[in-house]
Amino acid sequence: MVTQSVSIYVKPGEATVQPQSKVHGRIVTTRVVGVTFEDRQEVIARLHIGDLLWLEQEPGNLYDPHAIMVTRNNGEQIGYLNRHLAAILSPCFVKYGKPLIGRVRLLTGSSFDGYSLGVIISIKIPKLTQTHTNHRKHQFLDWTED
Repeated sequence: MVTQSVSIYVKPGEATVQPQSKVHGRIVTTRVVGVTFEDRQEVIARLHIGDLLWLEQEPGNLYDPHAIMVTRNNGEQIGYLNRHLAAILSPCFVKYGKPLIGRVRLLTGSSFDGYSLGVIISIKIPKLTQTHTNHRKHQFLDWTED
């Protein structure tokens, strides 16, 4: 289910449920993809539920112009948002102008018997608010992280 505050990122006619993602209000819960490349399994093995993560666009990505990279606080990369969700959230990153913060929601898999580790994260999308000045009726649009 997509609510009004998040639906501004969904184009008309586009599916409201993205692969491997759930939206509840302004909270997006999704699986991180690309976790088996470039020693990311070692980074994921050090994660804990509740850890803060940084999500930022990677405009120079050769495979996806809307790529959104997921990293730990120390800059170690754990993967990406899936391309469908990244395409929808890309305008939010452009308007917001800075990385979003996410949290580790669930760690999946196992390093035993050839299984790979996985990460499910939650992201709270900032909302666009209107503010008024006292003496003038000017309206300003701003993003808030309540």
